[in-house]
Amino acid sequence: MKKYIIPILIVSLIGIFGGTCQVLAGFGVSPPFINNNHLRPGSNFEETIYLVRGQPTEDLIAEINIDAPEIEKWITIEKGLRFLLPKDVQQFPMKVIINIPDDAAYGNYQGYIRVRVIPSGSSTGGQVTNLLGGRIDVGLTVSEEGFSDFRLKGLSIPDFEKGDPLVCLMVLINTGNIKTKPTKVHFDIYNTAHTQIIKSGDIFDMDFVEAFQESQIQGTLPINLEIGEYWADVTLYKEEVPLDAYKVYFKVVPEGTLNKEVEKTKGLSTIDYKLGGITIVMVLVMLAWINKDKIKTVFKRK
Repeated sequence: MKKYIIPILIVSLIGIFGGTCQVLAGFGVSPPFINNNHLRPGSNFEETIYLVRGQPTEDLIAEINIDAPEIEKWITIEKGLRFLLPKDVQQFPMKVIINIPDDAAYGNYQGYIRVRVIPSGSSTGGQVTNLLGGRIDVGLTVSEEGFSDFRLKGLSIPDFEKGDPLVCLMVLINTGNIKTKPTKVHFDIYNTAHTQIIKSGDIFDMDFVEAFQESQIQGTLPINLEIGEYWADVTLYKEEVPLDAYKVYFKVVPEGTLNKEVEKTKGLSTIDYKLGGITIVMVLVMLAWINKDKIKTVFKRK
């Protein structure tokens, strides 16, 4: 048995390092699927697939083929069916947009999105060497059943002035086929050491996020806190089910502090730029009118 140990180790090492090299030098798609089992006629959603290269040392061309006879017209690649993969970009995002027609029949639909990668100087009809590619499996279910669900992508509590309400900003991804929002958002406000609960409260009134969309919503909690630094344990609820608690740091500042900071840092707004442009034009017109005789003289000389 001993005489086989060294050959086995050599083969194993070759397999390990050989496989690693193949991955580094190759091409892949992540995730390799688009699945949605809760679609309704007329709904739409987007999915981002990353085209991954191990060694992005040259420009390449990605060519996309949608192999899904029943649902080919439902699928759109934002960048088109042929686009550049620039060098030095290891993970290139490809947005896939799916639009379900209003008259789509209920049922399950399947297909594939095939990606092949060729050197940037190659044409579609020529012989391609070192061809790389990947396949994205597509599985869609169109149903009349309503389905509500969401994921929290981000949550923050901006600093606010003493006497103002607490505002909670949430970025939600609606993964259901009907508009949705948290049933409630619960707050436990702690001192700066996070050792003592000072206040608690709930937010119920929030905007909805439309089906399959990502959006920022906000809720307002009237609360009386002294000037200082705080932590909030924030828990979102789906129906009666609490999600994980999120620990968020924020500050309460003296009245008028934030307004002064905004005035100092806001710069010119859009309307300021427009007014500035109008002012400049008016000044130029006035200068032209004042110097009209000189301008006429110049043109006469020419």
